[in-house]
Parts: sequence; C-alpha cells; structure tokens
Amino acid sequence: MSTIADITARDAVTQARHVRRRFPAFDPHTLSIVLLGVLAAFILATFADYGVSWDERVQNTYGLHLLSYYLSAFQDQSAFHYINLRYYGGAFDLIAAVINTFSPFGEYETRHLLGGIIGFVGTIGAWRLARLLAGERAGLIVVALMALTPLIYGHSFINPKDAPFACAVIWSVYYSCRAILEAPRPARATAIGFGIALGFALGTRVVAVIALVYCAPAFIAWTIGRYRESRSLRVVLDEQRSFFGALLPALPIIAVITAVFWPWVVRAPGNLETALKLFSHFPWQGQVLFDGTLYKADELPAVYLPQLLALQLPEVALVGLLGAAVFIVRGALARGLGVLTDPKSLCYSVVIAAALVPLAHFIIDRPIVYNGIRHYLFMVPPVIVLAGIGLDRTYAYLREHSVWFSRGFAAALGVAATVQLAIMAELHPYEYIYYNAFAGGVAGAAGRYDLDYWGLSLAEATRDLEHVIAQQRAREKADANATPVAVYVCGDKESAAYFFKPGSHLHYTTEPALADYAVGIRGAECTWEIKGPVLLEVKRAGAFLSYASDLRDRRG
Repeated sequence: MSTIADITARDAVTQARHVRRRFPAFDPHTLSIVLLGVLAAFILATFADYGVSWDERVQNTYGLHLLSYYLSAFQDQSAFHYINLRYYGGAFDLIAAVINTFSPFGEYETRHLLGGIIGFVGTIGAWRLARLLAGERAGLIVVALMALTPLIYGHSFINPKDAPFACAVIWSVYYSCRAILEAPRPARATAIGFGIALGFALGTRVVAVIALVYCAPAFIAWTIGRYRESRSLRVVLDEQRSFFGALLPALPIIAVITAVFWPWVVRAPGNLETALKLFSHFPWQGQVLFDGTLYKADELPAVYLPQLLALQLPEVALVGLLGAAVFIVRGALARGLGVLTDPKSLCYSVVIAAALVPLAHFIIDRPIVYNGIRHYLFMVPPVIVLAGIGLDRTYAYLREHSVWFSRGFAAALGVAATVQLAIMAELHPYEYIYYNAFAGGVAGAAGRYDLDYWGLSLAEATRDLEHVIAQQRAREKADANATPVAVYVCGDKESAAYFFKPGSHLHYTTEPALADYAVGIRGAECTWEIKGPVLLEVKRAGAFLSYASDLRDRRG
C-alpha cells in the first residue's frame, strides 16, 4: 500500500511532466504565480475600502509611542505605560508608525495596506509549505484556499496583532519543516529564516513560544525512531547535537528582533514570564455572542472554538480537512513505525500540531478570548495547508481510478471557488463576518454570532450619513458654511470620526443628549437606547450591520 508521501511524490512528478509537456504555460507553479499576482492586485485595489476597527486606534497609538521611544534615544517610555499593550510586541505597529512618516496615504489606509501585504506574505508562506510537503499542485490549491478564506483575507487588513502573528507562525512552521528535511544538519539559510520568523512572531505576541511545542511530537518520534534503528544513545545524541547546533544562528536573530519590536520584555528578566502568564487569562470583562447566547469571555463553552471554525471556514476547506485526515491516517498505518524517522511524516506532525495544539489548549484551559476566533487566527493557515493537501490527495486518488472522476472533482472545486469569490465580493469590505452554509450564511448567523464586532461598517454609515445631510442641505438651499451637525457614535469613536473629513457636515459629540444624529453598530457594544427614526442601514448578505438615526425630534 502506498503512503501519502509516496503517492504525493509519484503523482506530483507525473502530473508536472504531463502538464509542462502539453501546456507549458499552465503548469501548477506558473498558475500559482499568476494567482498570487491576482491576489496582490486585489490587495492594492481594495485596501482603502476598509473601515477603522476599534483595536486599531490603540494599536496605532502604541506604535507611535514605540517610535518616540527610539527617536528620543530611549527617554520617552510612554509605550511601557500605555494601557496594557506593554504585554504585546509592537512589530506591526512600530513598522506602521515608521511608514506613516512618509506614506502618501492616510494613517489608517497605510496600516491597511501594510496589513494586506503581510497577509500576502503569509499566503506565500502557506504556499511554500504546501509545495514542500505535497508538490506544486497542492501549493496551487493552498494559494486559492488562502485567498478565498474570509477569516484570513478579511482580518489581514484590519487586525494589527492576530493577522501578522498568523503570518509569522506559518513561516516558522515552514522553516521547521525545512530543517527536518535537511537533517541531520540544516542549512544556515534555514536557521536564519527560522530566526526571522520566530523573532517577528515573538515581537508580536508572547504566545509565539507555542511554535516550539509544535515541533515536540516530531522530536520525540525521531528520537525514539533513531534509537530503535541505531541502538545507540550516543549516535542519537550526536545527531541531535549536530541538528540543533546548525540552528544556533537563529537564537541571536530571535533575540534582536524581539528586543527591537518589544523593548519592554528585555527591560527586566521577569517580563517575558509575566506576559506569558497573562496570555491565557488576560483580564477582559466583555461578553461574546455564541449560538444565540451572550457569554462572559471567561465562561465560554468548550465547543466555542471548534464550532466557530466549522462555521467560519469555507465548506470546501472542511471537505479538504476530511480528505487530509483519511490520507494521513492511511499513510501512517501503511508505514507503521517507519513514520518515526520518515522526514515527510515528521513534517506533517508539525503542521498537524500547529492546527490542533491551539484547539486543545482552548478546550482544556478555556482561556479568555475576545470576539470570534481572532485570538486563535494563527491556527487557520496550518489548517488551510492541511485542507489544500487533502483536496490535492483526493484529486490524485480519483485520478488513479478514473480520469472522469478527477475531472468532475476539479470542476466541482472550480464551482466552489467561484461561489466563494462571489460571496466575498458581496461581503466586501466586511469579509471577516463570513459564515458558511452550515450556519445559514451571514444572514443565518445574524443574532446568533458576533458579526461586525469591530465596527468596520461605521465608516460606511458615516459616509452615507454625510451624503444624506449634504442632499438635505442642498434641497433646503442651506448655507454651505452652516454649523456641522452633532453626531454620537455608538461604538469606537475613531471608527466613525476618522471619516469626518475637513469641511464635513458632521462633528463628533460625546453626549447622546446633545446629538442630532447617531451612528452605531448592531450588537452588544451598543446598549444605550436610541429614540429616533433610522435614516439608513448598512447591510451585507441579508445581515444588518450598522445604522444612522435621526435624534433631532427626540431632543424636542
């Protein structure tokens, strides 16, 4: 019986030769490059469409404080006292602050472009990992899945912590697998790449240390397997010494990158430990809407994370995960104890651990999580890599038995991709609110799960309100210099007020009683009663996201 590695190698070589011989411009590698180019074009065309998430305001300020720390020759230490952000690395925020000193775009538009670029780099990391493990065709499928997974695409632009962290984690997994395949002495370039990836991960979130846990099953399996083969503890220890010795150049790189982007953690020996302890039970008293019930963030049920993953991943990715499970188990059973020292099998164990260890951590430890699964976004790229390989292996299996079955499967994948692209286009620029058909789509999830919990749609509500008032004043032939109307924001101020442009008809007020109009998001964040007719609503895919209401009659 062929193992997954054997099938992968044989089919990949045969398929690549066949395609390159008949259609040299359409081999999987070329198509992957083309698809990446299309994705890059979409990012450049759409980054300015996104609103300001409520997390961005404080993260942007944190980045400015970090920049001031360096520009003041370490004298301005406000970054270490700003809210609780000293417990997080500031890799994204510091880079964004530097770029904003010369960017031609707006402050948040620049951050969104940077986020889109980092998400693109993460897609390249997932692509290279899939190619490394399963060949070019699997890489092509993974690129498509990454681009069509709204959790990844949508968060890239507006999530300044979790999306960059997910990018760094997938690259650390890639370099871990490269090191395994290059054993017993990984190349220096691999060590440097691993150091850069893990350094940026740690410079973003302290939970990056979990990346080392991903490699633990592979290390244990390899140690047992090599001892069974050599019957010599000295041989095993010598090989381990050679392997880890070759990776030593990663350590100073990790230390330097972490120190640059997270200077607080190197100011005192215990700071790293303090941040790590706080990660699992970070103090947040908010509520999370899950399956129609509001839960305190520290009282979510064990099914919260696995259920949200099942409902927020595209259906085709779930099919791919099922295929991956079947083929990985089949291959493991066929190889038996040989998997303990088979490099490809060890690599798969790293990717599987990257997908399952965070899930197990949540189910067992039940840490505080904020809305949705954004704190666990870093497990999604490894899941997508496994799903893509599962789809590729399913196609290869069908092709071995019937070319028509494989063609039908490929056609079904094309249809699924087209449907998914249409759904994302309909949701734009709120892709991150996506729910699949098992939840009834976004419309079915409305009122049962958090949708626009970050208030991105306040930007659209604000622009629409500006347009309505401008039309009203035009009809009434009001003075162009008339006093701007007062607007109260039910949500984060910056998510709406950032779009009060110079010369706007709107100005922000902190007092609901003094407001002429209000803009707000639907959800638990908006708890005060608005007594006034709704002027407009922002909707996507049948779900109500935000609104603007007229409060002038209420004021009487």
